[in-house]
Amino acid sequence: MAATASGETASAEGSDAGGSLAVAGALAAAMRPKQWIKNLVLPLPFLFGGALGSAAGWIRAAEGLAAFSVIASGIYVVNDIMDRERDRAHPEKRHRPLASGRLSVGTAAPFSAVLVASGLAAAFLLRSEFGAWCAAYAALMVAYSLVLKRIPFLEALIVAAGMPLRALAGAALAAVWPSQFLLLCAYLLALFLVAGKRQWEYHHIGERTSAEHRPALAAYRAEGLDYLFIVTGLSTVSAYSAYSVFPTTIAHYAGHSLALTIPFVVLGLARYVHLVYRRGGGGNPTQALLVDDPWLLAVVLGWVVTAGWIIYGR
Repeated sequence: MAATASGETASAEGSDAGGSLAVAGALAAAMRPKQWIKNLVLPLPFLFGGALGSAAGWIRAAEGLAAFSVIASGIYVVNDIMDRERDRAHPEKRHRPLASGRLSVGTAAPFSAVLVASGLAAAFLLRSEFGAWCAAYAALMVAYSLVLKRIPFLEALIVAAGMPLRALAGAALAAVWPSQFLLLCAYLLALFLVAGKRQWEYHHIGERTSAEHRPALAAYRAEGLDYLFIVTGLSTVSAYSAYSVFPTTIAHYAGHSLALTIPFVVLGLARYVHLVYRRGGGGNPTQALLVDDPWLLAVVLGWVVTAGWIIYGR
């Protein structure tokens, strides 16, 4: 009898441990660490502002990136809580912890609150201006998750706004004046990626099912998404090219232009267009960069190395 009771106790303890590990794994997956690559926009003002010329600049950029990533992860959890029913209609998102049932709302909700609160606290400790931009980002994205994502066209503009907000937060942390040209480029690039993602959802999930997954998609048309995708891509190249050779840019970098980085931008956007139209990609920009087309990652790294050489090495 004693042996039986001991076995049952050990079994219960093993079950509890296994359950705790499963919940921890589900919470980690809900944070979407793969999406943190988007936050690499945040250190770009450090790069272009010349703030990476010392170890202190690198440490500061890393601290800001970590704090912002924690905030973004908290918002991802909020978004998944709100969308858990609709995500079940998506071929990929139905595997997310909340949509699949591996994670309960009762566990996810306080976890998201802790993530956002701790991330914001760290951001304000690093620099008050940085914290303010992080708070603005969090407020906008929470509003998007709760209400604004149901409004056609506005939802795409808000998602795209996340990229320049990251850049503004990085500029505040680096204590450099943000380039209006670069902010425009960031916003146009984000719109380009959002248009590609909406296009994938429209064509690959099915018109009725895609509208169920994302109600705003019901107001979109394939021709309009194609137009937005191509126009924002061309506009991004034009804006970045103008910035690269603008007199103020050349003066800022001691007489050197960033013209050598333009081919990387052109090639990167061309590869992404090819991925969307010829290979049926674009549903997940992060996956496109890391998995679907390794050349995209090589192009991005080439752009960073070339820009770094122009700014710091010449």
